[in-house]
Amino acid sequence: MIQGQFRSTVLQIPAEVTPLKFRGYLRKEIQAVQATAQSPEDIIVVRLFVLEKVLFGLGARKVDSILHGVVEKCPNIQRIELEALARPLTADEMQEAAAEAQAMLQTLSERVMASGGKLVADSGRG
Repeated sequence: MIQGQFRSTVLQIPAEVTPLKFRGYLRKEIQAVQATAQSPEDIIVVRLFVLEKVLFGLGARKVDSILHGVVEKCPNIQRIELEALARPLTADEMQEAAAEAQAMLQTLSERVMASGGKLVADSGRG
């Protein structure tokens, strides 16, 4: 039975972060998110917005390796949802992204409660 809290965090990598600085910046930000976990059972999902030029500068394999390494070191981070951007998000767009993430977590939480506290796979029906 899952006893922790479900939470989401929305992060946007600043435009001044280059491909060379991406790993270090992301590691620092994700560790700060991990530090907010209140118990070992907390589940955190991170929506990460990154400019396309940074992702292309690193390449798909390198980005995947960086994300995998960061998640491995943070036990409460369940996953990182990566979104490529052509331009940085505005404050309103960031707020909208946070609301979407919260709605997704609410749906997941309702599924878990309906299943008796066990995380079950989505049947794809809706």
